[in-house]
Amino acid sequence: MNALPLLMVTLVASQPATSLEYTLDKHRFELGFRPRVASVEGAEDARAASVLLRAGARSHWSDTLSTLLEIDTVALGWEDEFSNGENFNGKPVIPDVGGIDLNQALVRYSPTNRLQLSIGREAVNLGNERFVGTNSFWQNEQTLDMAGFKVDFASASNVSYRYVTNANRISGDEAGKYLSPSDSNFEQNNGLRPAQFLGDHGHNTHLLFAEFKEWDYSRLQAYYLAIDIEDAPALSNDTLGLRYEFKGRLNNLRTLAHAEYAFQERPDVDRNNMIRYYNIGAGLGYRSSEISLNIETLGENSGTSFATPLASLHDFNGWSDQFLITPDGGLRDYSIQYIWRKNPWKIDARYHVFHADDNNARYGQEFDLDLSMNMSRNGTLLLRYADFIADDDNYANERRIFLMYIYNL
Repeated sequence: MNALPLLMVTLVASQPATSLEYTLDKHRFELGFRPRVASVEGAEDARAASVLLRAGARSHWSDTLSTLLEIDTVALGWEDEFSNGENFNGKPVIPDVGGIDLNQALVRYSPTNRLQLSIGREAVNLGNERFVGTNSFWQNEQTLDMAGFKVDFASASNVSYRYVTNANRISGDEAGKYLSPSDSNFEQNNGLRPAQFLGDHGHNTHLLFAEFKEWDYSRLQAYYLAIDIEDAPALSNDTLGLRYEFKGRLNNLRTLAHAEYAFQERPDVDRNNMIRYYNIGAGLGYRSSEISLNIETLGENSGTSFATPLASLHDFNGWSDQFLITPDGGLRDYSIQYIWRKNPWKIDARYHVFHADDNNARYGQEFDLDLSMNMSRNGTLLLRYADFIADDDNYANERRIFLMYIYNL
């Protein structure tokens, strides 16, 4: 696959010098790919194979105008041995879908050094992606059709706003409103695709996010998210929150801590209830090692739980994806994380214990492990392992394994 960038460079080099200079100065072409195999062992078994190929072009047409274009192509293997949200066959869901997709198509206009206006399709990650993110672990990213702006102020702070009309979700454009009669859950859902598996969600959404980075060791983030989802109104919500992060040193120790609080209304479910979220954690690092403790609570109120429909959901509450939709009783995730780094290796180990927020009932526990190796400046080999052990009859034991190579993504 490395032959394609070489071919592109060869073709450009054959042009006159003035053309070459313009091309290299004003445009940057990118190529990335990610082959992956995945397996699930549980009440039902599944396996999947997929390859993502992403081609992109970043162009600066003037000092104030730039564009971004990304096109993704995903090919699948073992298609009859897993469900993916677009198609269901009774196997567990591994949400990688095939096809060609316009991932990003964005126009940016910067009339000043501190103001940037944007319109188009964008891969949006706000903060740690707990509320808005691309879910980019999967082969088809979540992107937003939007218009907005970003303003830089003070020495290193910024505020951004986006008006969103559509969320292009990881299930892909072919995951429309109606299921195929051959799908295993056709009758169960009366021929309608469950809202969480729709490939597109129409939106009338406002995202306001501010980040303050005026201190050496601290960062403060504030956000207001008015999420109105036309195709899944039950997931619509208004969320207001604040997050503080600290990273410092104590002699030879690295210190880190964070605290986040948010409250939410879900008017299409219960207009009178306020639901709370909080996330508190702290850790220490020494040389190649780092250990941290964390408590995250997605609360509930009278059976209505906290919702995060635009989040990078795979990144939170365990990599086996048991809690992509918050249970009606809410969720409390107690976790401990250990990270070890020594180039080219990295180990990331996590242990979670999951409880209900309303009555403290235990849902289960999970052990997660990432083992990664940097094989080149742009290439990484990753093995991801997740083992969920259920303590509640509504869940089942499940083990998931992913092996992938990531190049320039």
